Amino acid sequence: MSPARIFIVIVSLLILNGAPSAAQSLRIAIGAVSVAHVPGLMAVEGGYFARQNLQPELIMIRGGPQTVAALLGGDVAFAQVFSVPIVSAKLGGGDAIIIAGLVNEPLFSLMTVPTIEKPQDLRGKKFGITTFGSASDIALRLALNKWGLKAETDATILQVRGIPEILTAMQTGAVHAGMVSPPTNINAIKAGFRELAFLPKLGISFQHTTLSTTRRYLAKNRETAVKTLRAYGAAMRRIKADKPFTLKVLSKYFRTNDQEILDQTYSAAVSVFREIPHPTLPGIQSTLDFLALTDAKAKLAKPTDFVDSSLLDEIEKSGL
Repeated sequence: MSPARIFIVIVSLLILNGAPSAAQSLRIAIGAVSVAHVPGLMAVEGGYFARQNLQPELIMIRGGPQTVAALLGGDVAFAQVFSVPIVSAKLGGGDAIIIAGLVNEPLFSLMTVPTIEKPQDLRGKKFGITTFGSASDIALRLALNKWGLKAETDATILQVRGIPEILTAMQTGAVHAGMVSPPTNINAIKAGFRELAFLPKLGISFQHTTLSTTRRYLAKNRETAVKTLRAYGAAMRRIKADKPFTLKVLSKYFRTNDQEILDQTYSAAVSVFREIPHPTLPGIQSTLDFLALTDAKAKLAKPTDFVDSSLLDEIEKSGL
């Protein structure tokens, strides 16, 4: 058993969804049940994989490096994963490639204690993130830079391991602020904390969630990859066009019937999904800039080195 396969045993959701017996099996890694990963869940629940004669198995693997290891090891065909581990793997000689940008903005809120009223009040404070090098870490650093603050000198950044745990750290006073995603931001507001900024409104370039695969998989399974992208595209259009159905999916996977949380989560996320999910090259450049702090190869790389847009181009030319 390969090391990558060991991580896969965490959770595996086999989705039959009425697909015909001749449907092609497909393994897709997802990092968590979060808003950023909703397109894959919607593609399942809406039957869009089945329409492409695909039978998906969504496999939850916690941690970007572990997810990419499973992808490179051939344990999964595709991965919904943050851009940093994908770009880092490619810089290290792996054949990982981004074929879609599921979320091209930092889908986070910076929550703070009530006494912090403006960005300048953040100087010298303690911030909670999941782990160093994670999406929450880079999003925080980009936001601080946007406000003229330096993460290295103006902030103390602490690893808390998980998004819900960041809220707990704020409640216990361990940190003054934290980078959280929906629906944890709604729970934080209910708990009396301030949403200092919803990052998609800051105009930051950021490749949050990608759909990635490998060059060698594409070489043998291009038609399957196109079908997979068609399923994702249909799901993302459904998210934007059918709020009631999307709320049902959110309720099922988030395990909540709290209508306020569901409504606000939907409102926060709906604008980030696109019908043709091309990745953001400026966002990948932000990833390269971050990696360049410790990897000289990132300074010489170009965003286009990590993207294959030809499949989405093919879909656009042939019609949605």
